[in-house]
Amino acid sequence: MKLKIMSLTLDHFKGVRNYELAANGANADIFGDNATGKTTVADAYFWLLFGKDSTGKSDFGVLPTDKDGNIISGVEASVTGKFTDEAGKEFTLRRAYHQVFTRKNGEAEKKFKGNTTDFYIDDVPKPQKDYQNYVAAICDEQTFQLLSDPDMFPGKMKWTDRRDLLIRAFAADMDDRQVISSHEALKPLLQYIGGKSVEDYAEITTARRRAINDELRDIPGRIDEAEHAKPADLPLPGDTQEMLQLSKQKMKLEGDIARLRNGEAAAALRKQVAEVQAKIAKSGADYNRMQYAGSSGIQVEAAQLRSKIAETESRKSTLSAAISGKTAQISDLDCKMNNLREQCRETAAREFDSSNNICPLCGQEYPPEKQKQMEADFNNEKAERLGRMEAQGKQCKAEKETLEKGREDIRRQFLQADTDLADLKARLEKTMQQYTTPAPFESTDEYKTLAGKLSTAEQQLASILSASEKRVAEFQDQLSGVVSQLEVIKKRALNKDAAARQDQRKAELMKQESQLSQELAIHYKGLLLAEQFTQQKARDIEAKVNSEFKLVRWKLFDTQVNGGVKPCCEATVDGILYGKDLNSAAKMNAGLDIINTLGRIFGTSVPVWIDNAESVTKFFPIDTQVIRLHVSAGDKQLRTEVQDEQKE
Repeated sequence: MKLKIMSLTLDHFKGVRNYELAANGANADIFGDNATGKTTVADAYFWLLFGKDSTGKSDFGVLPTDKDGNIISGVEASVTGKFTDEAGKEFTLRRAYHQVFTRKNGEAEKKFKGNTTDFYIDDVPKPQKDYQNYVAAICDEQTFQLLSDPDMFPGKMKWTDRRDLLIRAFAADMDDRQVISSHEALKPLLQYIGGKSVEDYAEITTARRRAINDELRDIPGRIDEAEHAKPADLPLPGDTQEMLQLSKQKMKLEGDIARLRNGEAAAALRKQVAEVQAKIAKSGADYNRMQYAGSSGIQVEAAQLRSKIAETESRKSTLSAAISGKTAQISDLDCKMNNLREQCRETAAREFDSSNNICPLCGQEYPPEKQKQMEADFNNEKAERLGRMEAQGKQCKAEKETLEKGREDIRRQFLQADTDLADLKARLEKTMQQYTTPAPFESTDEYKTLAGKLSTAEQQLASILSASEKRVAEFQDQLSGVVSQLEVIKKRALNKDAAARQDQRKAELMKQESQLSQELAIHYKGLLLAEQFTQQKARDIEAKVNSEFKLVRWKLFDTQVNGGVKPCCEATVDGILYGKDLNSAAKMNAGLDIINTLGRIFGTSVPVWIDNAESVTKFFPIDTQVIRLHVSAGDKQLRTEVQDEQKE
């Protein structure tokens, strides 16, 4: 799209009553003293297209005012623009702004209602949305601003957006591997990054390097910890020989103690004690068997009687529980029957309530036939209920009679069992009177003789053991000393194993330290290459972007003191930064160079408006229509010069 202004007509717009810029698609210069309306012409152009002034504000005063600053009522402000596109096709846009007044019926004066804007395309009225869409189809507002204001891109635009647009437009296809392959010194970096991007590799490797440094800082402390964990009491040179001698002493002392505790005299006496104890047990058993042989029949009969007594007592207990259960059931039935009798009395006493003959809705009595029917229904229901309760009472009475009969049968059985139990107990007492208990075995002469022999043998054994225990105690003390010495030597032997484990731990830590140091060195080399790549890519991107411009050179990266690269975006001319020390003329020409390049990339050309054009003696040539505004003290009214299309 290549847009050109053929004419721009202002009618009562802001402070300009009437003005026409007849550019006919060529460059034009507008001269005027301060406050003659130069900027107003630029404001009118941008308002016509986007409803904003040349600074981007939409809330400015469009309607003209009198000398006191009051809006002149009834005046319409309008801007009309005739344009041609790249095919030479002409079209017209018009935007008009005016006040709206209304008069109510019966009122003499009109009242202000508000302001409104009318839109026209080729003199045809259009809704605002259609008008905006038509303008946007020519060129969107943001691109229009970039291509019509020389200061918009290098000065007013946010630097991050500016940088993003440049890289997307001129260096979007610059791949990491392409940069690496283009520089011999960077080619080893391909072995480090593998399938990852350089940025991802650097991020992952930096995190790993940080983790390795943390581990390396911890390892000396862990080695020192392992060294301090080694026990101080380690085996002595003579420990092996001393342990052998002490083990022999231990075995000898344990043997001496065993021999004393198991001597021949003590063993013989222990055997004698055991034989006497066995003879006493056998003689006692034989004595009891002979004494109880004659009473075996009586014992059998007594046992049978005791069994029958227990059985009868159990039967009595069961029958007693059954009687209690029947009694409880009969009591429940009595309560139920009493309740039924009470309910029957209450039901029988109930009479039909004559108040039921009155309708609860209308308060009138029901017809006589309905009253009779209601009373008959009441009596029928009463009779049915009494009949049900009578049937229930008869059923309860029958159940009660059955339970009482059953209870009487159980009582007879209980009384019979009680009689049987008394008879069995009497028979058992009579049987036990026939039984005679023999004298105990311990009262016999045979037991007394054997007990004397046992006592003598036990006394002799105790005497021998007492003498042996004194000697055993001496050997036991010596044995304790030997065992203590052996434990000390064994502990030193165990400490040797613990020290060996700590030495092994130290060796492992030192090996890990070496491996981590080697890995760290590799990462340092890779990250150094990645840093060199970042710097080189920055130079390549800047070179590729700058190759598209004739006057301007872009600074897209700022090299830090530590060698790192920080993104930035600043235009320069001959090494001078646009935003710092560049003079107004150089800034203007830098902006024109940028517009020329961006217009080529976007494939769009729109008129460029240059304010304060008097400060520039020579303008950078660009391939688009230029409207320049000059401060000229001698021109008290706007004066326009249209350039020959073949010139400048």
